[in-house]
Amino acid sequence: MALPIRVLFGGDVYSKTMTMADDGAHRFEAKNLLLLDVVIIVETNDMLLGKHDAVVYPVGIEGGVGFTMVNLSTLYFKNATAGNNGKISILGVKK
Repeated sequence: MALPIRVLFGGDVYSKTMTMADDGAHRFEAKNLLLLDVVIIVETNDMLLGKHDAVVYPVGIEGGVGFTMVNLSTLYFKNATAGNNGKISILGVKK
């Protein structure tokens, strides 16, 4: 006889959109926010993402990137080109 499969689910959905107001590096969340899975989509202009002192990973318009098990407050974003204020949307699962 087969044993029942136990599936555990957890975490609320997190969703937020931000449009850059200037060319500086900005945190998406100011407080610690632990997420199990994250999808980041750049909707308008090319963006860079990374740490506060190393925002270097390029994500193109309509491009995306995904992470697992991340503290969203440690990610920073900025415009890839000065004056081109990008729009970022994030969908994730809270821990």
